[in-house]
Amino acid sequence: MRNIRLLTAIALTASIAGLSSFSAYAQQYAAVDTTNQPLSNEVCATCHGGEGQGNPVVGGPSLAGLEPWYLRKQLENFRAGIRGSQKDYIPGNEMQASVARLSDAEIDDLVNTIAGWKVIENDHTIEGDLSNGESLYANCAACHGADGEGNEALGAPGLVGRNDWYMFRQIKLFKSGYRGVHPDDTAGKLMRPSTQALKSDQDVNDVLAYINSLDR
Repeated sequence: MRNIRLLTAIALTASIAGLSSFSAYAQQYAAVDTTNQPLSNEVCATCHGGEGQGNPVVGGPSLAGLEPWYLRKQLENFRAGIRGSQKDYIPGNEMQASVARLSDAEIDDLVNTIAGWKVIENDHTIEGDLSNGESLYANCAACHGADGEGNEALGAPGLVGRNDWYMFRQIKLFKSGYRGVHPDDTAGKLMRPSTQALKSDQDVNDVLAYINSLDR
């Protein structure tokens, strides 16, 4: 499984290595080999970086600083096929395959290890209309909090400091039905209707730009 993930990452990297904006990342991540590494590196490093810093080349978001309860739930959802089961959603399929055979104890080990990683400040890559974004965010605040702090009781993670490019992708997945439609995805079913208020990509950019502005 580790070799498959490594080859997949290299192939994805090679396919976009010609794009100047990603060339530095491609050089940094293409040679990641997790053979004989700790469990956290075997499962996470190829796509998320050795210290959870994220890897935009293959679309792996940063993990450092992610709430342990949320990380555990997502790992369990991927393992159970609640996330990542759509046949044509390659990143989700890869994530599901990576964690499919993890035991509860191994998931606990991963979550505890990741909780100890140093939080890395993520660059803001999205710009938008903050005024419109603030207005649109009022719908998000009901679950994610006025300051984007998250709400464990509702299964809503904190949003401040996360990768905006990854949040953009997840909002689009919720809007299209790739997330939030599984009958056992309780939090996802709450999230999906909320994304329908974002009528365009510009709306998504605006609300993410506002969330970025909360990162003070």
